[in-house]
Amino acid sequence: MSKEKVGFIGLGSMGAPIARRLARCGFDVTGCDISEAMLADFDEPGTARSSDPMETARIADLLGVCVRTDEQLEGLIAGGKLFEALGQGGTLILHSTVSPDLARKLAAQAKKYGVGFVDVGVSGGGPAAIEGKLSLWIGGEQADVDRARPWLEAIGSTLSHLGPVGRGQEGKLINNLISIANYGMSAAIVDIGLSMGFERNQLIEALNAGSAQSFAMSVGPRFVLPREGTGAPSSFAGLHDLLKKDVEHARELPTSETVALRSLAEAAEFMLARLRRAASEAEGQPSPVDPNATVNAYFAAVRAKDIDAWMALFTDDATYELPNGQKFSGKAAIREFQQVVFTSGSPYPTPAERIIGSEGIAVEIATKLPDGSFRNTTNIYRFDEAGKIRSLRVYMRG
Repeated sequence: MSKEKVGFIGLGSMGAPIARRLARCGFDVTGCDISEAMLADFDEPGTARSSDPMETARIADLLGVCVRTDEQLEGLIAGGKLFEALGQGGTLILHSTVSPDLARKLAAQAKKYGVGFVDVGVSGGGPAAIEGKLSLWIGGEQADVDRARPWLEAIGSTLSHLGPVGRGQEGKLINNLISIANYGMSAAIVDIGLSMGFERNQLIEALNAGSAQSFAMSVGPRFVLPREGTGAPSSFAGLHDLLKKDVEHARELPTSETVALRSLAEAAEFMLARLRRAASEAEGQPSPVDPNATVNAYFAAVRAKDIDAWMALFTDDATYELPNGQKFSGKAAIREFQQVVFTSGSPYPTPAERIIGSEGIAVEIATKLPDGSFRNTTNIYRFDEAGKIRSLRVYMRG
């Protein structure tokens, strides 16, 4: 039984079970969180509690961190003060899912203080953590990983050391991207079935009995299951924000397989849109419009030269910017300009490649001109929460 002193900062839905598991495996654990409620809930026998991260680091040999966002992690490190408090010979074990570049940056900073750094992505959820059955994606120098190994073997049943710091984050992001994409596709097919009149639970049971069976089919549709109560909208929003962070980081993975990455990200974006819809429904609000549907309606209105239908897609304070830098602000100015475009008999644009991102949609367009030549442009759309266009910027291509 190890009696090394362990500090663990971040006692949320994953951090607290990991800290409990470590205590049950003989580590001398101090749990730390700035949330009074989370700290009060951490009642594992034989552990200590603290609301001071720096003090927690000072008394630790091994320091675990499991905060939600990059910003929270950087704030916690405080320019190196947390490493200074942990001291030379200490090791920080990062369980947060953050940017791989941030993990590498912090590891380099830790080294200046003589502190080891291991980034460890975890998968399996709280129950698996309690049972010591997590899957771990590990990045770090071999000596640091060996130093952390008793900790890792206590919480994980599958340990994959993938390379230096950053690889643990990259492995976890790959895992999360396919998971979120699968959740989205599973939620989508159940939505389709419900619209056809199938009963939800019977349909999911039937799908899981056939070739559609998967963990995602059991989990994805449940994530967006209608809920009641005052906390329902915030629960959907919290899950949305957590998954959105991972999708945004995954988009930056250093791969040459850009089409594959974009396709997976688009499927993951559906899951995020579905969670936004669930949150709106829980609040009794109309479901937000899918931005893809807004873009489809945009081109339909252009082809029909229907100014009213076209303008209905914009927010009141929308902006519209042309390749020459001319910019129109507000619906009145946009309408006046576009009415001239429609009445001039302008040629029809043909949308081609569509790129969906977390901040908007880009559509590549080829427009055949009267002289037979083509004008190639790209429309960049950004939307409000209701799916209306809040900004449209047009760029010339080639």
